[in-house]
Amino acid sequence: MSSKENIINLLKKAYESYLKNDLEVSKKNYLEILKLDEKNNEALGNLGVIYRAQGENKKAYDCYIKAINLNPKNYMTYNNLGNLLKDTKNYKAALKVYADGIKANPKNYHGYNNIGMVFEKLNDDEKAISAYKNAVRVNPKFEKAVNNIGVILYKQKKYLQAIDIFKIAFNINPSYTEVFSNIGACYNKLKMHEKAIENLEKAIKFNPKNAGAYTNLGNVYNKLKDYKKAAKYHEKSIDLEPNGSNAYSNVGTSYKYLGQTNKAIDAYKKAIELNPNFENAHFDLATILLAKGDLKEGFKEYEWRFKKEEMSGHILNNKDIFSKPMFKGVENVENKTILLHSEQGFGDSIQLIRFLPLLKEKFKCKIVVKCRDELKELFKCIDEIDILTNRSEATPNFDYHLSIMSMPYILGLSSVKELIVKTPYLYASKDKELEVKEEKGKLNIGICWSASTTSESYEERVLQLKSFLPLINNDKINVYNLQIGEDKKEIQDLGLEDKIIDYTNNLSDFSKTASLIKELDLVISSDTSVVHLCGALNIPTWVLVPKVPDWRWQIKGANSSWYKSVTIFRQKSLGVWESVFQSIYAKIFSNFRIKVK
Repeated sequence: MSSKENIINLLKKAYESYLKNDLEVSKKNYLEILKLDEKNNEALGNLGVIYRAQGENKKAYDCYIKAINLNPKNYMTYNNLGNLLKDTKNYKAALKVYADGIKANPKNYHGYNNIGMVFEKLNDDEKAISAYKNAVRVNPKFEKAVNNIGVILYKQKKYLQAIDIFKIAFNINPSYTEVFSNIGACYNKLKMHEKAIENLEKAIKFNPKNAGAYTNLGNVYNKLKDYKKAAKYHEKSIDLEPNGSNAYSNVGTSYKYLGQTNKAIDAYKKAIELNPNFENAHFDLATILLAKGDLKEGFKEYEWRFKKEEMSGHILNNKDIFSKPMFKGVENVENKTILLHSEQGFGDSIQLIRFLPLLKEKFKCKIVVKCRDELKELFKCIDEIDILTNRSEATPNFDYHLSIMSMPYILGLSSVKELIVKTPYLYASKDKELEVKEEKGKLNIGICWSASTTSESYEERVLQLKSFLPLINNDKINVYNLQIGEDKKEIQDLGLEDKIIDYTNNLSDFSKTASLIKELDLVISSDTSVVHLCGALNIPTWVLVPKVPDWRWQIKGANSSWYKSVTIFRQKSLGVWESVFQSIYAKIFSNFRIKVK
C-alpha cells in the first residue's frame, strides 16, 4: 500500500472513531498520519478538534494555526479556532479569526453566526442581531441564526416579537422542534401559562430528551405555584442533563417553596458547582441562608447581587459612584471618606442604615450618605453622618463607596444577636398636621396592605383592603391609612372614605410618615417599607408575611430578629390569608380587650 493510500485509510479510520466518540483511537490515527505527512492540514485541523474535546486547548490552538498556515482557504478551521478563543473568553481575537474565515469563504454563514454569539457575550445585542441577519442573508434556510435572533429578543423582554421569530425558524425547518421550548418560555413570561404548557409539552413530545423543555415547563409550574409538579419536571431535566446548572437552580426554588430548605440549599450549591459564576444561584442561595440565620455565609453570597442583570441599570445610572473602588473592609480608611449609597428599596435602606455607627466606629472613617430623595429628611437624625445628600444632588467627594446593604458583610456579622442594635435608631419630630385623634377607649391603628409593585414577590405579599373591614367597622378602633400609590384607590372603590382617616396626601417623605406612625398605638401591615420604618422607630407593629417570606423574616417564629417591636404573623398555606387575619383579630382581643368580628 502506497503512503498516499495509507493516509486515506487512516483518515477514514480516524473519522469513524471520532463519530463513535472513541477520541483516543481517533487521535492515534491522526498522529500516525502526521508522521507520514507532517503537512497534512486535514489531520492537523481534526486533531485540533480532538485536543479541544479533551480539554487540551494549547495543543488544539497549535494544530489549528498550523492547519490554517497550510491551507488558508479552509474556513471550518477558522471557525474551530474562533470557537476555542470564544470559549476561553478571548473575544477580540475570536472576532478577528471569524472575520478571517469569512474572507476565506464569503459564504461562511457559520462564521457570521459565531460572530453573533461573541457579541452576545459582550452584551452588544445590536451587533449580534446584525451578525445573525448576515448569516441568514448568506443562507436563508439557516434556522439556528433565526432562532438566535429570537433568543436576543427574549432577553430584551420583547416576547411577542421573539415568538414570531421562533415561528419563522420552525417554518424554515419543521424538524427544528426545539423552538417550541423557546416559545413556551416566552408565553410563560407573558403569563399566558396555558399556551406556555401547550408549546412545552409539544417540544417534549417531539423530543422526549429535551432537557431544556422540561426545565422551562418546571418554570411555568413554579409560576403557577404548583411547586410539587415543578420539582418533578426540573428533576426530569436533571436526569436527562446532569450538568444543567439552570435546572438545579430552578429545582432549588421549587424545594424552597415546598419548605424543603436543606434540599433547596443543596440544589443551589450544585448549580454553583456546575457554573461557579451563576449569579442568580448565588443570590438565591444567599436569601435562603439568611432566612435560616446563617448570616456569615449568607451575606457573603448576597454580594453576588452586583453581578445580576437587574443591577446593571443601577450601576450604569450611578457611574459617578461606581467609578471609584468599592470598600472591601481590608483597606485602611482612617480619616478617609466612604460613600454609603441606597441601592434597592426604601425598606432595605431603612433596615440596614442601623449599622452605620458601627461602621464608622470600627474603621474610623468619615461617612457620606447618598440616599433616595424620600429618605434624606428621615436620615438627618443620624449624628454619625458627616455629609447627607440625595440622588437629586451632586455626589460629594469620597475615596471608597459601599452599598448600605453591604454593611453587614463588611462588618462580618455572623449571629442574629448582632442584628438588633440600639433601638430606636431613627427618630421623628412631631408634626401638627399629622396628629391623631386621642379618644378615650379607642385604639389608633395604622394599616398598609400592599407592597412595592417593582418587588419580585409583589403578588405574594399584597393583601386586600377588604380583609381589614372588621377593624375598619369596629367602633372602638380608629383606622389610619398608611398605603400610598395605586393601591390607595381601594379606599374609594370600597366606599370607605368616611371610615378610614387618610393623611397620606401630606406624607411627602418618610420623615412625615414617621411623624404619623409615632402617633399610633399599633401598625398592621403587609411586608413593605412601612414595617421597617416602624421597627426602626420601635413602634408596635404586626407584619403579615407569606408562607415563604422574604429572608428578613426568617423561616419561623413570631419574634423578629431585626426589630424588638415587630411581631410576625405567618401564612400556614400558600396564598391563604384568612387564618392570618383571624390570628390578628384574636391578638387584638387578647392585647386590648377589643372584640373584632
